[in-house]
Amino acid sequence: MSPKLELLDQQAEKIILESPYRDQWEADYGAFVLKNMEINQKLSDEAILQDLVKESELCQKYSKASATASTIFRGEECNFYGLLKHMQSTDRDERKEAMKAWGDLYEKISGDLDSIYDQMVELRVGIAKKLGFGSYIEFVYLNRGRYDYTAKDVEVFRKQVRDVIVPICSKIRQEQAKRLGVDKLHYYDEPLYFADGNPMPQGNKDTLVKKAQHMYHEISKETGEFFDFMADHELFDLETKPGKRQGGYCTFIEGYNAPFIFSNFNGTSADVDVLTHEAGHAFEVYTAAPAMPIPSMVFPTMEIAEIHSMSMEHFAYPWMKDFFGEKADDYCYAHLAEALVKIPYMVAVDEFQHRVFEKPAMTAKERRNVWHELEKIYLPWRDYDGHPFLEEGGFWMQKQHIFLFPFYYIDYALAQICAIQFYGRAKKDRKKAWADYYRLCQAGGSKGYFDLLKLAELDNPFHEGTVKKTVDGLLEDLFK
Repeated sequence: MSPKLELLDQQAEKIILESPYRDQWEADYGAFVLKNMEINQKLSDEAILQDLVKESELCQKYSKASATASTIFRGEECNFYGLLKHMQSTDRDERKEAMKAWGDLYEKISGDLDSIYDQMVELRVGIAKKLGFGSYIEFVYLNRGRYDYTAKDVEVFRKQVRDVIVPICSKIRQEQAKRLGVDKLHYYDEPLYFADGNPMPQGNKDTLVKKAQHMYHEISKETGEFFDFMADHELFDLETKPGKRQGGYCTFIEGYNAPFIFSNFNGTSADVDVLTHEAGHAFEVYTAAPAMPIPSMVFPTMEIAEIHSMSMEHFAYPWMKDFFGEKADDYCYAHLAEALVKIPYMVAVDEFQHRVFEKPAMTAKERRNVWHELEKIYLPWRDYDGHPFLEEGGFWMQKQHIFLFPFYYIDYALAQICAIQFYGRAKKDRKKAWADYYRLCQAGGSKGYFDLLKLAELDNPFHEGTVKKTVDGLLEDLFK
């Protein structure tokens, strides 16, 4: 039904744009809201209605194919999430076996996923063409609210990542190999940062939620009130179970000004990450929604929204002892290192999608070749220990964003640069850093990307030198 509702939204916005009260509307709600409405007039049409319905059906088909895939691992039926905990085992043979099972599982469903993605690419290119765009890339940038920058700017950002971040990440991986006592770091070693095991949260789901509630009461009065609201109204679905959709997200129940968090707990530190990352999204929604006169002003573009989530992860560091006990410092180190080493992967996913839609007639094999090439550039340490499917470039299809949310992944990389800025500033003046973060949350989606960065006093990731300046502040924490 969503495409039909979007068409109604567009028609309503057209009436507002042509209304004699347009100037008053702008005075009350700001110019950015009207700009969104103007852009939206280009993004939907009766002619693509059935295409959007078909796209939604393909997305559901992908979600079902990945959610229902399972295998037997050491006598236990495991889905993708169930295998991840085995890939963090201190037993290297178990890690290798789990990675093989994980890769085999993707290979088993790769024919279906390739077919689904073929149809998605063709459909999305057709949608852009019907709407009069020169390419899907041009369409999707506007559709994602990217008014302040272009694909060329993103290309420049990716170059900064290649030049500045990739060499540092290579060094992080070298240090990791030394800690693990292995001559060569393989993919199944990457998730394990410490030879005696990664820090694991202490307690079950209910215990972790209670600890998070205590933490948020200590972070600030506002976060305490927010988490009480979430807990009192049971606005969580956290535990993984057979057939449950993959991933985690925060959504919003408009009629109640209520965030809702969905996730798949798997018994690793990622469970705590959910209670900080998705709670960062939820806190922004909870904070902005009551102050915003219309729902479209609640959510910003995703490059900003991911600052809310990723920064909250870093702000939570002082309370990690409640979750990990004496392993808290190890958790904070691994989390900080992982925040950095994920950035090259994020931009690889972004460049992969640009290349696919620059040549949308690519075959499945050609797409794998592209991914394999990008891994050499952005993830030069990556080694799949001879797994044929992963070695030839099959790893790309494990990223659900490529299927479900096209071109929504560079947002994480841009946001992480800003989140790391908040981390560095909090070390020097936590009160000021938190005040700037809270002001960003309060602003919701009332302004554009660059304006919101200025509001929070954050350096623009696209500006020359920002990436280096930001990352240099991490070196003393990563290489002591």
